[in-house]
Amino acid sequence: MSKNSKEGVKHAIQELAMGNYRSYPGDYGVEVRDTAANVQSLAKGYWDSREVKEIQRDEKLGINLDDYKQWTQEAFVAFMKSNEYSLS
Repeated sequence: MSKNSKEGVKHAIQELAMGNYRSYPGDYGVEVRDTAANVQSLAKGYWDSREVKEIQRDEKLGINLDDYKQWTQEAFVAFMKSNEYSLS
């Protein structure tokens, strides 16, 4: 999927997020008190670490920090479901 479309960027961010969720289960799980904050922090980290060409691409496509936050949250929900954790 091309990273030159909004859907492509979303897919790339969600893949990165899923990798983080798998790699750092101690930071992302039902038992973790600050999971929501950790997910939001992850999105902010992706946003803040973009290269100039990625910033230009995001501006061109109308992508903002709220999109990154939403996409990392959606990836977290999918991660939790795929690992049969309860979201309650």
